[in-house]
Amino acid sequence: MPGPINALPESIPQFVVEPMKAGEEKWLSWWPGLATNAHARTSWRRADRRTVLVSAAGIASVAAITVAALNLPFPVFGGLLYFVGLAGAGVLVLRFKRLQRETAANVQQLADVKRAIDHAAIVATTDVSGRITYVNDKFCEISQYSREELIGQDHRIINSGHHPRTFIRDLWRTIAAGRVWHGELRNQTKDGSYYWVDTTIVPFLDARGKPYQYIAIRADITARKAAEHRLAEQAALARVGQMAAVVAHEVRNPLAGIKGAIQILMSRRPAGDLELPVMRDVVSRIDALGDLINDLMVYARPKPPRPTIFSLNRLLTEAVLMLRRDPAGAGIEVSVEGPDITLTADAELIRATVLNLLLNAGQAMNGTGRITITVSRHDDQCALEVLDTGPGIAPALREQVFEPFFTTKARGGGLGLAIAQRTAELHGGDLSLTCPESGGARFTLTLPLRPVPDKSAH
Repeated sequence: MPGPINALPESIPQFVVEPMKAGEEKWLSWWPGLATNAHARTSWRRADRRTVLVSAAGIASVAAITVAALNLPFPVFGGLLYFVGLAGAGVLVLRFKRLQRETAANVQQLADVKRAIDHAAIVATTDVSGRITYVNDKFCEISQYSREELIGQDHRIINSGHHPRTFIRDLWRTIAAGRVWHGELRNQTKDGSYYWVDTTIVPFLDARGKPYQYIAIRADITARKAAEHRLAEQAALARVGQMAAVVAHEVRNPLAGIKGAIQILMSRRPAGDLELPVMRDVVSRIDALGDLINDLMVYARPKPPRPTIFSLNRLLTEAVLMLRRDPAGAGIEVSVEGPDITLTADAELIRATVLNLLLNAGQAMNGTGRITITVSRHDDQCALEVLDTGPGIAPALREQVFEPFFTTKARGGGLGLAIAQRTAELHGGDLSLTCPESGGARFTLTLPLRPVPDKSAH
């Protein structure tokens, strides 16, 4: 049995001590570096003075060649084979060590590539059925889901409903056929907001050429899509401005004449005349059309904000009182939470924006329910949230609510939220929508505490 001579020093690891047999001393000079005459070193000396230190690699080589040599009938040929075999084993050991080094280098290179991709991209892998098997930190960060919530789910968990079923079906047909798919997808976060990703899905194929898993590498392009949307919006706004000028000139003036004529006719009718209700309805519709024209002008050609310093809490109190005077808000319970913030902005425009949000919430709840207004401050900005207890907004409609002329109401021009968002942008702020899982809709108005330069109307 191999055993140590006293205690081997830690500086010589992976060495064992073997007893030498008669005549084996001559082999020591043939294997420089492989074996060392142990009894020549006083600290390792044994009483029999016949020991040898053999490296771990040498043990494997010597053991293999010794077995082959002992099976030969002629010692001289056995010795020659012993030497040749030992040299061959040494070559194998060197090749094995080189392969180990190359493998370690390749593994390190793959680890470096993975670390770089994880740092720059949103990565997920799925099995052939679409179940998520891996997500990196950026996937969790942008989707707002934890890794535990995502693993085992399919990508419907982040489906925004924006893309038609045919689009998703074509995507799956492409990757199931073993081909790479590339395109843009709009996904939905846990809190209901949206984000866009430029996506490449690569199928991993088995020996038969069939996919056994997919890897999706995505880049966040939400900011780019928002910029494209703003450019398209500006182009549409220019067209709306041209149309508004024509409408204001060609329609508003004749409407005023029609309204005046009907009011004269009404004044000539007796109090109980059956035609009076019809005339009043006509006047009401003329007023609604006039309001639409005014909204159109405000949206297309807004006036630059005229900032003043005011208390946000006082402005909210005024907006709530105005809500109470409207039939849609008379029965609504309203609470205001958060600190009183001093704001520098156009008070009239901000009041109109808040009132629009409150009226929309009241109408969504059919005049009953609760509205919670929450005010908070973050560095040099303030946020005003208007949360209602209504039915919320369907996912397919959430992106359209700020588009001009979009409305789900039987009556109305669909410019209220578009004007509100435009007002926020003119102040250097933003107006956004989220729908909590518990229900309702939350509009968040973000404004700088002080005016932002170069935000005047164009």
